[in-house]
Amino acid sequence: MSRLTSLTLTFALSVLTATSASANEKEGAYATFGGTILSTELDLSNVDIADQSIDLGTEEADITMINGRLGYRLNDFFAVEGEIGFGLGGDDFDRVIPVDLLGDTVNVDTNVNLDVKNYYIGFARGILPISDQFDVFARIGYGKATAKADIVGSVAGFTASGSASDNASGFAYGVGGQFNLTAYDGIRADYTRLDNTNIISLAYSRRF
Repeated sequence: MSRLTSLTLTFALSVLTATSASANEKEGAYATFGGTILSTELDLSNVDIADQSIDLGTEEADITMINGRLGYRLNDFFAVEGEIGFGLGGDDFDRVIPVDLLGDTVNVDTNVNLDVKNYYIGFARGILPISDQFDVFARIGYGKATAKADIVGSVAGFTASGSASDNASGFAYGVGGQFNLTAYDGIRADYTRLDNTNIISLAYSRRF
C-alpha cells in the first residue's frame, strides 16, 4: 500500500469517526426541572353542600406548579419523554349563591378554593435544530390533569362544606424551544394544550 493511499484511508476514517461522533452528540437520556403556570376551566355546576346542590357555574383557575421530565433523545430530530407536575397552591374566590332552603330562597356566602393536584403526560417530540445552541420542537402525546374544588358555605351563622373534582384527559400537543448553555445544560420553554387546560413551563435541562 502506498503512503498516499494510507494517508487517504486514515483521513477517510477520521472523517467518518468525526461524523459519527457529531451525529451521536445529542443522543441519550435527559431530565428537566422547572416551574409551570397551569390555566384551566373547572365545571362547578353541581356541587353538593349539606345535601343541597349548588350551581357555581364554571370558573377559571390559574395554578402555580413544579414539573419534571425524563426523556431520551434518539437522534438530532426525535425524542420521547414523560412529564409530571404537582400543584404548589390554589386559587380562590367568593360568591353569593341563592339556594332553596325549606321552601325559602336564602343567599349563601361561599368561599371556593381551586387546586390542580397533578398532571402527567407522555410525549413524542419532533426537534428542529436551528444551531448547535438552539432547538425548536413540537410535541404530541396523551395525559391527564386532576383538579379539585373545596367549598365552604355559610348562612345565618351556620357553615357547611363540600368538594368537587374534575379531570381533564386526552391528547396533548404543544411547541417549545431550548437554548443550550453547554453540551449538557440548557434552558427550555414550552407551551402545551391538554383538553381545556393551558400549560406554560420554563425549566432547566440536563443531558446525561
